[in-house]
Amino acid sequence: MIIKHAILHILDKDAGNLIASQNEMDISNIQVHEYLEGILVKFENGDYKPGQLQDSDYIAQMISDDNPASFVEKTTTLADKLFSIIAPSEQIPAGDIVCVEYSAGTEDFFALLKLNLVPHYTHTIDYEGDDLVNKLVLNKAILPDPTQTAQEGILINLMTGAFQLVEKQYLIDGHRVNYFSQQFLEINPETSAKDNLKSIKNTVKHVAEKFDVPEHEALSSAQSAIFKNLQDNEGSINISDIGDAVFEGNMTAKTAYQEVAKEQNLEDSIEIPNAAKYEKKYQTQRFKLDSGIEITIPMDVYQDKNKVEFVNNPDGTQTLLLKDIGAIMNKFNS
Repeated sequence: MIIKHAILHILDKDAGNLIASQNEMDISNIQVHEYLEGILVKFENGDYKPGQLQDSDYIAQMISDDNPASFVEKTTTLADKLFSIIAPSEQIPAGDIVCVEYSAGTEDFFALLKLNLVPHYTHTIDYEGDDLVNKLVLNKAILPDPTQTAQEGILINLMTGAFQLVEKQYLIDGHRVNYFSQQFLEINPETSAKDNLKSIKNTVKHVAEKFDVPEHEALSSAQSAIFKNLQDNEGSINISDIGDAVFEGNMTAKTAYQEVAKEQNLEDSIEIPNAAKYEKKYQTQRFKLDSGIEITIPMDVYQDKNKVEFVNNPDGTQTLLLKDIGAIMNKFNS
C-alpha cells in the first residue's frame, strides 16, 4: 500500500467545534503509516454495503480530479458537513475523521473513516506538596486500535467508482436513519452481505415454521447450501438453491419460500464480497441443545450420516448420534 495523502480532522462535539487540520499528516512516519494501513486493511476485509458512484453524486464530485480544491480543502469541506449533521444529535458519538488517498496494486483509492473515540485509563504524574504521586486518569480521546473495524466509513475505488460503505443507524428527530449515507454522502448503497444472509435465515425460519419443519434442521440445511454455493459459484448465492435444499421434496414449501424471499427483497443471485470470510464462518455447524450442551461439527463430518445422525423419537424428542469415534480429546483450557 502506497499512501499519498492523509489527514485527520477532530469532530469535538463536547466543545461544539470542528477542529480541522490545516496540513496533511506526515506519512513518512512509520508509526502513522502502520496505523493507517492497519485500519484500512481491516475496513477492506469487513462487512460492508457495496455500491457504485454516479458522476452526479455529491461525494463523487467532491473527490473528483475536476474539483480544483486541494486535498486539505476537500476533506475540510467534508468534515464540516459531517460535523454539522452529528453535532445536534445526542445519539451519534464524537470522533475523528481520517481521510486517506492511496494506491494498492494498479488501483487508486480514497477512504473516509469516522473513528469513534474510546475511553481508556492512563497514568499521569502529579505532585502533592513536595511528594510525587502517580495517578490514574481517564482519557476520553483515544482512537480505536488498528485491529478494530471502523464503525462508519467509505472506501472508494477512484478508477471504477465502486465503493464499500459501513454505517450504523442512529436516532435523529425521532427516526432511526442511516445518516452517513443518506444525509452526509448522499448515496444509496446496496444491501450488505450480512443483511442479505440475515434475510435468507429469516425466510427459511418463517417457511419452516409454517410447514412444521424443525428449525434446527432447516437452518443447518440452509447453512450447508450457502456453504456449497459459495464454493461452487465463486462467491455468489443462488436463492432458489437454498429453498431447494431446505425444502427438498415439498413443492408447496419451495413456492412459499420463493414468495417470502421476494417480500424480503432478495435478488435471485446474491454476490458475497469477501466470500472466503463466510466460507470459513459456515464451514462448521453449531448446535445448542436444551440441556445446555453445545456442539460444533465440521461441515464435511455433519454431511456424512456415517458420522452424525439426528434421530426422531416416538415421544417427540430427538437423539443426536455421533458415530465412528476413534478417539476423544479433552479441550481443557488452562
